[in-house]
Amino acid sequence: MAKPLLSFWQKDGLAGVGNMALLEQPLTAFFASRRCSGRAIRAAMDWAVEQARAKIPLIGGFHSPLEQSVLEVMLAAHAPVVIVITRKLEAASLSSAWHEAVQAGMIAVVSMDDTQQRLTAELAMRRNHWIASRAAHIVVAEASLDGSLAFCLAQWKNEKLRVSILVDEVGNQ
Repeated sequence: MAKPLLSFWQKDGLAGVGNMALLEQPLTAFFASRRCSGRAIRAAMDWAVEQARAKIPLIGGFHSPLEQSVLEVMLAAHAPVVIVITRKLEAASLSSAWHEAVQAGMIAVVSMDDTQQRLTAELAMRRNHWIASRAAHIVVAEASLDGSLAFCLAQWKNEKLRVSILVDEVGNQ
């Protein structure tokens, strides 16, 4: 069965598909390192279930394994999500789950860049800062001490953004 055509929109220099009104709500950004401790995974999944039940709208790139798991929880609960991609929206291949969520008005998929290239460390860093700048609250599951997310986290704290860490670098909650 062919997927129905999606209706693209543009607003304030952004290209997107899905529920544009989500961008007007206070969004909670979620970030996790590519590798997280079991403690951080448990804390993030518990947190995701709380957000999904409360229908708190999340924003993120949902690229790392833990971020993808959080996205799956949100989609299963029909909770609102803004997914930020770094390449041209027209060139992106949306999964069937994303496609269905767009059709249901649960999500918005937003392109922050017009590039066609795959995600690089530099693009990921730019995307993370772009997401953080649009969030009312930033939640980090865990940031590896020497990872790029730890660098972002320090910068966001320095900018006085509202940041919460589920599990800190030494495993405390």
